[in-house]
Amino acid sequence: MQQIVAGLALGSIYGLVALGYNFIFNAVGIVNLAQGDFVMLGGYIYGGTLTLLLGLPFLPALVLTAIAMAIFGIISQRIVYYPLRDAHPRMVMLSTIALGIFLKNISLIAWGTYPVSVSGLFGQRGLRIAGVSILYQYIFILICVIILLAIQQFFFKKTTVGKSMRAVAQDRLAAMLMGIDAYKMIAITFAYSSTLAAIGGVLLAPVFMVSQVLANVGLKGFAACVIGGWGDITGAVIGGLVVGLVEVFSASYISSVYKDAIVFAILIGFLIFRPQGILGRATEVSL
Repeated sequence: MQQIVAGLALGSIYGLVALGYNFIFNAVGIVNLAQGDFVMLGGYIYGGTLTLLLGLPFLPALVLTAIAMAIFGIISQRIVYYPLRDAHPRMVMLSTIALGIFLKNISLIAWGTYPVSVSGLFGQRGLRIAGVSILYQYIFILICVIILLAIQQFFFKKTTVGKSMRAVAQDRLAAMLMGIDAYKMIAITFAYSSTLAAIGGVLLAPVFMVSQVLANVGLKGFAACVIGGWGDITGAVIGGLVVGLVEVFSASYISSVYKDAIVFAILIGFLIFRPQGILGRATEVSL
């Protein structure tokens, strides 16, 4: 039970990161390879600045981190994507790699090389069920992600902006012909993707100390996208849960040394035998 809850909690975070990948991929046809660095930056802003330096409580720090990362997402879209919007997707992907390197170096300058320890809301307290202790932090992560996904469903199905973002993701040219400002929606998509990454960083900060290693969450999110199916929103969440469960069970029953290797071995297996993922459709992508 403990491993299942921990796996679902971590997997839900990987699912959030995977959603960020998919939203940008659907909107502009590129893979934002700096998504993991956005998770790291969100963790540093929350843990290294707002809570430890300024002493803000969880909720205000979370909101300010989300706002800061949304603004940063729009800025990064204007710098990294917009000038290269008519270039080959490979060029844009290279620019996102450069952005990730830039963010890692900025984090070293701003917060140093030592990991930042962030206290969770519940410490090491947990819920005991049948003699098994389940950390409240993992339960809290699951509840937060479920609420966020519910809000996201409402936003994309019931609001004008959400419907416009979906329209641009499905067919940018047709959306523009219908009078939708596609580039404005793309900017909002980048902001939303960055916000998802920031929330992931905030929720993971008490579980893992905030450091540059937190950027590796982006690799797990990438694996979740491939396993669930590129471009499929539900697939991203399912892929994230699969990655989280595999990681936790591998660490518990095999060895924590090999948990990442097992996750990426499964990723390679999907790339070879089912590259479209669990829910994705087989498509040709030009790289």
